This record gives sequence, C-alpha cells and structure tokens, in this order.
Amino acid sequence: MYYDKNIRYFENKKGVLYTGFALIVAAFVLFYIWPIDEDNMAYIPIVFIAVLAAGCIMFFGQLMKRSSERDIDENISRMLEGFEDKARFELDLYDRELPYINPIVTRAYRYYDTPYIRRDKEGVYRTDIYVKTGIYYTPDSLCTFSRAVHLTEEGVDDVSSTIMYRDIKRASIDPALRCYTVGRRKVTVRYYDLNIYGENGLIFSCQCKNDYTVECAVEDINKLVEKSRS
Repeated sequence: MYYDKNIRYFENKKGVLYTGFALIVAAFVLFYIWPIDEDNMAYIPIVFIAVLAAGCIMFFGQLMKRSSERDIDENISRMLEGFEDKARFELDLYDRELPYINPIVTRAYRYYDTPYIRRDKEGVYRTDIYVKTGIYYTPDSLCTFSRAVHLTEEGVDDVSSTIMYRDIKRASIDPALRCYTVGRRKVTVRYYDLNIYGENGLIFSCQCKNDYTVECAVEDINKLVEKSRS
C-alpha cells in the first residue's frame, strides 16, 4: 500500500491540478487565436509545446502522485484477506457456533477525530481507517472480531472479544453524528452504531448500516440475552 499517495488523496490539494489543466487549455487557445505571420511562425510551435508540456506534467503528475478511489478499494480488499479464517481461529469458533443464527459482518469507515476525510464520488465520506467487524453466536456468548485497516500509516489492528450473554443488558442501533472540516466547509456526517450495553454501560460498539440485516442481529442478540436469564 502506498501510504504517501493515500495521504495526498485525503489532502486533496487541487491547486497544482487546476493550474496544470489551465495551462493545457491555454496552450490550445493560444494555438488557435495567435495570429500567424512571418515574424512569429517559428515561435508558435515552441510556445505551444512548452505550455502544453508544462500543463501535462503538472496535471497528470499530480494525478499519479495520489491514490484513486479504486486504488484505495483494492488496498482495503487486500488487507482484509483471511479475515474469516483469522476470526474463527482467534475466537476458537470451530464447532461452537450456533447453527440456526447467521453471523453478521459490518463494514464501515471509522468516523472519529481525524483530519483525513474526503467525500467520494458516491457521496460517502471516507476516512483514513476502514473497519470490518464480524459478530458470531455461540451457546453461551457473543464473539466479536474486528480488523481496522489504516490507510495513511502501516499496519492493521485486529481486536477480538467474547461477551457472555448474562453480562449483556441489551443491544440496539443508535444514531450518531460527527462534525468535520472538509476544505473550507463544515460538514456533519451522520451514521449508526451497533451498541451492546451491560449493567455499567457500553461493552461493545461498531459502526454499521441501519438495515434489515443489522436489525435482525440486534433482535437475535436480545433474544439470546433474554434466554440466558430464563
């Protein structure tokens, strides 16, 4: 992974890019509007090529120095390889998972206090950390495994936990928001957390989509918690 190129993606400095594009346009404009006579006939091609070359170097050079959204997606996919195998090994899930409840997997950019944030072409705000989380069910406990992929510095963070149903009070999907400065604008990013609470407060949390799959997971967790108390 090219971390320096990823940093440039988030910094999104467009000054050099715009200048290069302007020079490319200016080269063609000069070529078509510059009056040609015997005095400047020899100079026009030289000026045209020089301005065009400078614009191309600035424009395409700037593009090559930073990651594209496709590059970042491919980097994330590579860093998440082996996730399921590692989760099952780390949590010793072999032959322990409940066969009648499917595990849930969430994927999300982590919204936290970071200067690295940028809105992509799909309207999603990306940050420098991408997290995949798996939640697995056993007869007596809820097992979680998360992998955080860092996009601007080397490494991934794998974190696992085992939570006994008897220690859980409830699970819920809770709305959340965080404010960022993107360029010169203030933006508010709204998202959801899948939260698991105990008697003394929050035990586990992961960012998620508020969809049917997550709703079913919350319902399953709460049913298993209630069953453990009966």
